[in-house]
Amino acid sequence: MKKYLRYLGLAFISLVLAACGQNTEDAQTIKVATSPGPYSILFMEEVAPRLEEQGYTVEEIQFSELRQAMIAVDEGEADINVDGNRLNTESYNDTLDANFEQIVRIPTVPAAIYPGQKDRLEDVEEGDTIAIGNGTVSMMRGLLLMQDLGWITLDPNVEPAKVTADDIQKNHVGIEIVEMQGAAIPPAIQDVSYALVAGSIAYDAGMDLESRLVTEEPIDGLLLEAITTADKMDQAWVEDIKAIYQSEDFNQAVMDRNEEIGTEFWIIPEENQ
Repeated sequence: MKKYLRYLGLAFISLVLAACGQNTEDAQTIKVATSPGPYSILFMEEVAPRLEEQGYTVEEIQFSELRQAMIAVDEGEADINVDGNRLNTESYNDTLDANFEQIVRIPTVPAAIYPGQKDRLEDVEEGDTIAIGNGTVSMMRGLLLMQDLGWITLDPNVEPAKVTADDIQKNHVGIEIVEMQGAAIPPAIQDVSYALVAGSIAYDAGMDLESRLVTEEPIDGLLLEAITTADKMDQAWVEDIKAIYQSEDFNQAVMDRNEEIGTEFWIIPEENQ
């Protein structure tokens, strides 16, 4: 009987140790839901190696679009995503009934107006066209940039983050907005006078950044952020990722990338500098 109890005790201890080992392994593995664009690339090339130096294992789970990546984080298939901005996060919290929270704001590639049939902003005239992505965020950032240029006037009573084409009070230059899928804009750019292209799309399309005619000054809601779900915010890796994005070493790596490109491709949030 004593022999049996001894074996039973050893078996119990083995199970406890195995469970502890599994928990340690899970705690040290960070699953990143990535989607096409420079933000996931920056994470895997600059953040992941720094996490691995701290003893973490970083596992990349690739998705073809942001929505799929966000769903994966919401359902627990992945831990983190770095491809959306605050407006995206709020939208997905609503449409997915999710509970995403910001870990840290991260370097962002701003949208810009690129030349199409015309290569000078001063040459804009009535009947010219500008292609803008058909999402609400793309339209908002295009409208704000056109207002900054003096091309249109928007209703001052509407919050900048909520403006739509219906809020145009005056179209001073008579420009026409052509809505299309964001990814379809670069191939069709010669069909319009100008094009508003998001930074991630311009990156994927290999567009010449030096050809940008004007670059937006992103409002707070347009700065990219690393997100996870509320139940994971107290885990150690969350603070470790935040510390990396706000470290001098990481910021220098981002500025080095700007130097290599020859232009300010990345904007670093003020609080990270």
